[in-house]
This record gives sequence, structure tokens and C-alpha cells, in this order.
Amino acid sequence: MARRRGLKKWDRVTVEGWLRLMGDTSVMSHLMMEIFGRLYDSTDHMDNGKSIASALHMEYRALNSAVGWAGTKIREMVEKGLVPVYPEKEKKTLAAPSLVQESLGEASLEEKASETSETMAPWEYVFDGAEGDNGVYFWILKPEAASAYREIREAGSREIASISKILEDDETADGVEESLFSLPSDDTVRSIRRLLEKERYFQRKSFRLAHPCCVVCGADRISLLKAVPYGEKGTAERGLLFCPTHGTLFAAHLISYNSKGELLVSGRLSEEERALFHLTAGEKAHGSFVRRRMAEHRKVFNREGGKRK
Repeated sequence: MARRRGLKKWDRVTVEGWLRLMGDTSVMSHLMMEIFGRLYDSTDHMDNGKSIASALHMEYRALNSAVGWAGTKIREMVEKGLVPVYPEKEKKTLAAPSLVQESLGEASLEEKASETSETMAPWEYVFDGAEGDNGVYFWILKPEAASAYREIREAGSREIASISKILEDDETADGVEESLFSLPSDDTVRSIRRLLEKERYFQRKSFRLAHPCCVVCGADRISLLKAVPYGEKGTAERGLLFCPTHGTLFAAHLISYNSKGELLVSGRLSEEERALFHLTAGEKAHGSFVRRRMAEHRKVFNREGGKRK
């Protein structure tokens, strides 16, 4: 199809739909998740495809082909009713990043969106797109996709994410010839060692309780408990102990606590999920926490929970 100028938006896939897609490796391959990660970490969740290809040390045509293939799969799944989507009449009008609006000039986003034809390129099921200055084209992570990716990242291993960031600064870790700007491998090894030592210390100091147990359910089998940081200082202060399920929910800001120590459950969780995870809003915490630090966690909980019910 001919290339269409201006903003291209198709936002019918819900956050739950994107979570389901990201759990399907036949659609969202390792490469696709790498691309999503690059976009998520970019300003306003947007970047040029050629820049992403360069960062991933691959040909842009191969990268573009992978995105198009995934888009075709998503389109087929949507047409078959296999992915949760917003009904057409309830489709949300979501604000685009400010940088995109500046790049589009005087025409409004709604006007540009109305110019799009009903026939879309496969990649438009995956990303939004906008043409900036000098003809540079940007992929933009869809708002629902960004929310789903954020939830997965927050619920994932902090150690793996931190180590990946350290390795990213050392180009030789990817088998690429070292450049003047990459860190020496010795520095990388030392950084990873310090990170792991810091995490071990954080875990041990968080166990300094008379009766260590999961804050939510009270499970006290030591081998299952793990400390999760909260508040701006993170691992610099003691964390809260959780069983694997409730710790992941807390890290993903799907649960939190009010100033009275009562459990808060996000509207992002369905009634079935609340029952499955044994979550009852208002239940008292098994133990205490620092209210000031919990207020910081609750701020994110409220912001994310307000996006969907």
C-alpha cells in the first residue's frame, strides 16, 4: 500500500489483550520484546526503526519484516476474536506524545487520524507511527502496549533487568568489537558483582523481623519469602517480605496498602483474579511498613489503576 503521511493510530487492543499477546511467543518473539523494550525506554516511547535496528546490531529490513509478520498475526487473531479489544463505539481517543504533535504541524491529531484508510499496513497493528522533521519516521509504542509492558517489567526480576543494563554498556558482551565508548569487560564484571552483593545484603537485612512472613497472606516458609523494595530509595532501605505470588503483584503495583495498613486491590484485576490470588480488599497487613514510603508506592498504584477498571 502507498505510504500514508501523518499519525497512524489503531488502539482497539486492550491492556489485557497486549498482556495475552506478550505471553504468546508465536507472536511476540524475543526480538519483538527487545524492540518493545527499546521503545519503552525511549523518550515518549518512540524511536526510529533504523536506530533500533542499529542498537540491536541487525539489518533494518530484517527488523521491519519481523514487525510486519507480528502485525499480520495480531490482525488475524483480532479478526478471529482471540484477543480482547475495545468495541468500536467505545474505542478510546488517547493523547499522543507531545513530540509527535510538534512534528505534525498545524493539523490536529484527529484530522490526521481521519485521513487514514481502512486498509492498514501490518505494522500499524503493533505500533503507532508519525513522520517528524526531515522525513524521519518514528514507531510509537501504543499506550495500552506500554502499560502492559510496564506491568511485565515491574513484575519481573530486578536483578536480571539491572544486569542486562550493565551488559548493554559493554559492547563486547554482545560479541561486538569494543569501541572507544564501551566499558572495559573488567568494569562490567565488577559492576555485576557489586550489584549481586548489594541484592544479597538487601535480602538479609529485610529478614530482621521477629516473625518473617508474607505481608499479604502470612505464609512463613522462609525458603519461599523474598524481599521487595518500595519507596524512592529502593534497596537502600529494608523491603517488605512476600510469597512469590503476592510479591509479584506488589512489584507490579497491582496491590498496595493504605495508611491504615489495609490491602488495596487494583481495578486492573478481575474478580476471578482476585479470587485466584486470594485477595480481599481491606484485609490488614501481616506486619508493619513505613507509611511515607508506602505512600510513594500507592501513588503509582493509583495512577496505573485509574487507567482501566
